[in-house]
Amino acid sequence: MRIVITGATGFIGQNFIPMLVENEPSVEIMTLNRSVEKAKKLFPQKQCRHISVEEMAQIVDFKPDMVFHLATLSTSRNDWDIIEPMMSANLTFGVQLLHYVSQCPDLRLFVNIGTFAQYRLGTQQICDAYLYSATKTAFRKFVEYYSQLYTFKYVQLVPYTIYGGKDTAKKLIDYIIEATMAAAPVDMTLGEQVLDFTHVEDVAGFFLHLIRNLDLFADIRNGEEFHIGTGRGTTPRELAAIVEREFGKKCNINWGGRPYRPMDTMYAVAPIAKNLEMLKWRAKVSVEEGVKMMKERI
Repeated sequence: MRIVITGATGFIGQNFIPMLVENEPSVEIMTLNRSVEKAKKLFPQKQCRHISVEEMAQIVDFKPDMVFHLATLSTSRNDWDIIEPMMSANLTFGVQLLHYVSQCPDLRLFVNIGTFAQYRLGTQQICDAYLYSATKTAFRKFVEYYSQLYTFKYVQLVPYTIYGGKDTAKKLIDYIIEATMAAAPVDMTLGEQVLDFTHVEDVAGFFLHLIRNLDLFADIRNGEEFHIGTGRGTTPRELAAIVEREFGKKCNINWGGRPYRPMDTMYAVAPIAKNLEMLKWRAKVSVEEGVKMMKERI
């Protein structure tokens, strides 16, 4: 099997590719990169081939069976300076990818990654929380267009609040853990959001499950959406209590010291029934286990 992966050097990619290489050594991987040298350093394995964005046309000759489109510019910013780079990364680059992917007759599945921030008011309808999530919503329309025009199948994956593993940027859980060692109180929101904290190993494991069960998608509706999470909601305050129990230290947090973002997502828990029924998949790492794993890495 041949797989193209964008965003390989990002957070999910750095955790997914080592798992894929270890568990599926016969898979051929092509990564599409802004920095080929960084990709080569991170993934020197023989089964990995790394090309630059300018060499994107080589995807056609590679003849992929699957494409995982992980690349994105993720931020809660919506100021003037972020507009152009975000449009370039989340829309233009993706459409260019679709242009070449549409010329690959052996393609069996295009995996597009969304965000739970597209569902600020619930999963029944799109209601974007940020400019970033709005670009993800807009890009899905392009995926639908190319998929229908060139008759390849795609699925939409929506990961929830990802943490753990080999990280590339600090996340909420990192700040909470750091607060156990903070001399001065760390300002945070009131911590009332209900979030589905999902370990990155589970996200990577879901991807691996797709690869191993690709035949399932022959009968699955084109554009089917799967939400990747545990199905369990935890507030930041509850998470802080879990961290305190595991680390044996009090979190020095000033709850309410920071305001919520405009249109912040206050409830984001993955609906997992479809994963269980259609794919026979369930997340393995609980929040408590994930915090323990993070402690062991420190």
